[in-house]
Amino acid sequence: MARFYPALAGGFHGSEGERQAYRALETLGDDYTVFHSYCWLGDGLRTAPQGEADFVVLHPRHGILAIEVKAGGIAYEDGAWQQTNRRTGERKVIYPFQQAENSCQRILAELRQRTPQHVPLVGKAVWFTSVEIPQGKPLPLESPRDIILDAGDLREPKAKLEKIYSYWRKLFRVPERAQSPAVFKQVIRILQPVFRIVETVSSVSQAVEQSTARLTNAQFALLEYLTDQRTAAIHGAAGTGKSLLAAEKARMLAREGQKVLYLCFNEFLFERLRSCRWDGKITIHNERTLAEELMAGRNLPLTTVLRDFETFFQNEFDDTLWEYPNIVVDEAQDFPSALLEHLALLAELHEGAFYLFYDRGQTIISRRPTGQTQQTAAEWIDARMDCRLVLYRNCRNTAEIGRTVQSFLAGRHKNYLNAIHGKKPRAVFVPDAEALAAAAADFVRRMKSKEKLELQDIVILTVSTLEKSVLAGMTSLAGIPLAHQPAEGRVWFTTVRRYKGLEAKAVLLVDVHVSKLVKPTCQRLVYVGSSRASAYLETIFFSDVSAEEYPALVELLDTDIEPSPQGVARWLGMECRMG
Repeated sequence: MARFYPALAGGFHGSEGERQAYRALETLGDDYTVFHSYCWLGDGLRTAPQGEADFVVLHPRHGILAIEVKAGGIAYEDGAWQQTNRRTGERKVIYPFQQAENSCQRILAELRQRTPQHVPLVGKAVWFTSVEIPQGKPLPLESPRDIILDAGDLREPKAKLEKIYSYWRKLFRVPERAQSPAVFKQVIRILQPVFRIVETVSSVSQAVEQSTARLTNAQFALLEYLTDQRTAAIHGAAGTGKSLLAAEKARMLAREGQKVLYLCFNEFLFERLRSCRWDGKITIHNERTLAEELMAGRNLPLTTVLRDFETFFQNEFDDTLWEYPNIVVDEAQDFPSALLEHLALLAELHEGAFYLFYDRGQTIISRRPTGQTQQTAAEWIDARMDCRLVLYRNCRNTAEIGRTVQSFLAGRHKNYLNAIHGKKPRAVFVPDAEALAAAAADFVRRMKSKEKLELQDIVILTVSTLEKSVLAGMTSLAGIPLAHQPAEGRVWFTTVRRYKGLEAKAVLLVDVHVSKLVKPTCQRLVYVGSSRASAYLETIFFSDVSAEEYPALVELLDTDIEPSPQGVARWLGMECRMG
């Protein structure tokens, strides 16, 4: 069967003739290539301004034919070809041979310019699919019978096409010569180039931001539901808009005229939230600043304030002095369960609302005292919160990044992935620290120059600590300075733990050892770190597993993947690069 471009039949412009010709050309052998509805613009010199060939038929030995198709009744009167619409009876003047000639000349001009040493024979033909023209019928000089196909050729077009090729060879005195497969492929690519223009991360991020700004219908419905449900725990995987919903719920409560405490855990997130504009009835705290407010005047050192606060809040605090009837807790999985229990009690005592937003998969900071059986926050929520709701739709990450994040989720909900698509995340496997630093520098360079991102949109996260990271002590990458906190003109380099709750357009994860992917803690860190990227994600893996060790690793991962770096990359939905 002939190879068609486009590969699938598109529209036939309402022409039954084109449809019939297409089906007929499908019977040609696989040595034929056919372009359907081939549009072109003129070269501004010798060719028409624009045009379209209904079909262009290419063969490595015979050459190229531009074919114009006309259906319906056909006549030649008063020096012009005329076509009759069989449904309406309407007649119109047509110029099929000139149209085919224009396509021929444009194709020739392009081939002569692009590959002058390999220009094949280029001829034209017209196909009248609804009529049969007898041999010997007098025809205009522009239209010899030898270059016309008719209804009779729909059954077996190959023989007639070969006769048309032969006609043009004789007329132009061109011998038949076969083109090599490489040259024939080159001709096809000149006339029908294949390329893909990929959006920059910067442009993709704009679409993601618009997606994030719009709460899904399900999320709106949840907010409406919470109007009457004054106590609830809302669980959602990374990127499902928990913080967005928590903030909006706090604003809704404030509009009711009562004070609201918005409590988060992460220090950087706290600083960012504080810099935003809020209703005066909303107070933003993390555990440290809440402790400082409630224990004002005690002058406790920073190193002990949280430990002392937990004891104070449980045993000494006067609940009647509590000022916030409504409480919204973001990142609830990171707080001690005793604190959450006391906050729930305070909301009940003051007849307020109590909402927890959490993701048990992001529990990477253990708050269970060593040797004690005290519940974790997630365990307490499951046991004590009667109303637990779930968010499914990812509205932060592109679908490609969401696929990577989803690899670490116990259940893959079919509606989790965002509708916004972007670049596939990249997994870079490196053998040593030097290669890791080089790959990190390459990432920064590409994000800034090729992907057109501002430096504040690029973040490097380590799954280790800043002190133990391979990038420890480095002050710049690719000539661009690094900083351990947000700073103008610098790329932010910090830990996954410290960056929880935040996001960036492009994220680079470093210090991920392949051998540690089997450990739940490592998986949670990669999960959290990956989910911070809204538009592009790249992860640098240390290749510390030999080829012989990969089968055991895959078995421990309990997943059906190829035991190799390529298999790990595919498991994570990432493009594999060896650094």
